[in-house]
Amino acid sequence: MGKYLFGNSGELLDPQFDALSSLLDAGTFARVERLGVTDGWRCLEVGGGGGSVANWLADVVAPSGHVTVTDLDVSRLEERDNVTVLEHDVVSNILPGNAFDLVHARLVLFHLPARDAVLRKLRDSLRPGGWLVLDEFDCLPLEVLKAAPDDAKLIMRVKNALLTLLEQAGAELAWGARIERALLDTGLHDVSGSREVQEWEGGSPGCRLLATSARQVRAKLPLSDDEFDRYLELMASPETVVSSYAICSAQGRR
Repeated sequence: MGKYLFGNSGELLDPQFDALSSLLDAGTFARVERLGVTDGWRCLEVGGGGGSVANWLADVVAPSGHVTVTDLDVSRLEERDNVTVLEHDVVSNILPGNAFDLVHARLVLFHLPARDAVLRKLRDSLRPGGWLVLDEFDCLPLEVLKAAPDDAKLIMRVKNALLTLLEQAGAELAWGARIERALLDTGLHDVSGSREVQEWEGGSPGCRLLATSARQVRAKLPLSDDEFDRYLELMASPETVVSSYAICSAQGRR
């Protein structure tokens, strides 16, 4: 097994979850809404993080629906009348079978060497007719679109160092590019997906995510203090523009 590179606790997780929520929630909510989620659905949110998706689902499926939200660290997750918070390792722990109308995981399987086995476990937790939705990154496309030449080289050095660390920890950097095929291979039907590459300006949620990720692994980055400080300045400056990681989503029905 690999190990989640960014840890599951610590003060830097709050800005990371905030950046991810700002960057991805609107797209996640729109995709799930199109599946017809409504009052009465039973939902599983895997890797609940800061809780934004689970809380939104709880409102949508109320009053008679229910959301189970899991994570290794549940300190940021909130129990509600129709929300059960479960401290849970999706790799090693059991999930109930034939239990959910919707299973959603965002940037979870990307980190797991056992991702294909976990995907089958998530499929088996669906009721017949239930939907499995994945939101993942394909990390390879990110490029610098606007920055001075030396700054662009620094940004790419940090990107390449981060990706090397992720790969060493067991992540599959291009996982997002194959999630539709992975859903089909599990036997799901009505599989479809989307892929979006954005422009991230310094100070945007995407660049805030890059900066926070770098802070979390600062000790492992081959940078001087001056170089690291400059990288953080670039991630906050509107004069910097990078093309994003590819934001990939896919859904399939049991």
